[in-house]
Amino acid sequence: MRSAAILLAAVSLFFATLQPPAASGAPPASDAYHIVLPRHALGAGERVELRLEPPAPEGLLVNYWVSVGLGGIGLNPPIYRAPFVIPPGTPPVKVSACFSGRTARASVSTEIELLPGSMPGAEDCLGPGQSFSTVMGDIVPEYTQLDVLPQLIRRVEPEYPRSEFVRGVEDTIPVQVLVCRSGRVLDVYVLQRYRSTEIRQPIVNDPKLVEAALAAARQYVFSPGRASGHAVAVWVATQVMFRR
Repeated sequence: MRSAAILLAAVSLFFATLQPPAASGAPPASDAYHIVLPRHALGAGERVELRLEPPAPEGLLVNYWVSVGLGGIGLNPPIYRAPFVIPPGTPPVKVSACFSGRTARASVSTEIELLPGSMPGAEDCLGPGQSFSTVMGDIVPEYTQLDVLPQLIRRVEPEYPRSEFVRGVEDTIPVQVLVCRSGRVLDVYVLQRYRSTEIRQPIVNDPKLVEAALAAARQYVFSPGRASGHAVAVWVATQVMFRR
């Protein structure tokens, strides 16, 4: 019996050496991920950057979106923009994130509480037939057929951050601005750029240039867009340049 036990132990040890070693530093299971959010409710027009904890495995692109009915609105970059007007009783907004790859797969959701109120200037921004979304910072209808496009009539040069100027940093920051019926800018955010349309590798903007670009674009003045003879609000893509 003792010889048989020794033989069985030897065979078990032999087959154990044929098994691959346990992976070290393997990513956690998908249910271990969660979306990090501030602990307070968001006010009108407030922004929050969405991120996963723990971070997604390197090389995988995380897609974020806001649920709307049976569909959703993609967030690119992953920044949620609270509505410009939040009526009392507005329900929480559901945001989700997903990614998949060889090492991990995850799809997680959470809710963002909204604080009733309105962003300064929002009450006089819209044109006839337009309203603000109660889900995120946007206007309804999403697309308006314009007879006259907005034209930039007052551009404010950005304040070039001293440290970036000395280092010789130059860039062109693409921004999306919400032009009100008055021609003033109510809101602005930076558009995401990619190094390749195939790989979809995001370009990380210099934070100091982004801050300066947003500050400058908020001061732009446009001739308002018009639809059916009326001035209306519309999103416009433009650029803020930093050149030495």
